[in-house]
Amino acid sequence: MKPQGAWLLLAASAAVLGACSTTAPPTGPAAAPAGMKWNAFATPDAEQRLAYGLPDSDVVGIIFSCRRKATRVGFLTNLAEGKPGSGSVRFRSGKVQGRYAAKLIPSEIADGLDATGQIPLADPVLAAFEKTGLISQVEDRAYPQDARTPAERADIKRFFGFCRG
Repeated sequence: MKPQGAWLLLAASAAVLGACSTTAPPTGPAAAPAGMKWNAFATPDAEQRLAYGLPDSDVVGIIFSCRRKATRVGFLTNLAEGKPGSGSVRFRSGKVQGRYAAKLIPSEIADGLDATGQIPLADPVLAAFEKTGLISQVEDRAYPQDARTPAERADIKRFFGFCRG
């Protein structure tokens, strides 16, 4: 057999074996845990928070926070991978996406790292989130953290209204 024919046979065999694989490739974001929702609330120290999580639990996907007449919104989320220190988090709302500096520290309540940082209040991703209720964290193929009810969308608008003062 000529060398070209051997390579062709080898390539065809590899293609057949690949087609027989039973392992499916990742198919995008995971589904959000059942019961996750957005909830806005005030803290005793005059800060407003907007959290996406299971009510009355430590299961939280994102927490945004601000004070009245703020120019920036703080965030806290969890990353499955990375190293403690400086890092970044990407958020997407619809077609708008942004990357934000974050401090990464080992999480005390979940696997991975807690990522904390700030986003300008006028940032296009936050503006789109306020308008649509859609947001997701891009890293780790995280599940969409979208508002699904009118009450959640009202909490999101109330949160941003508080931040603007």
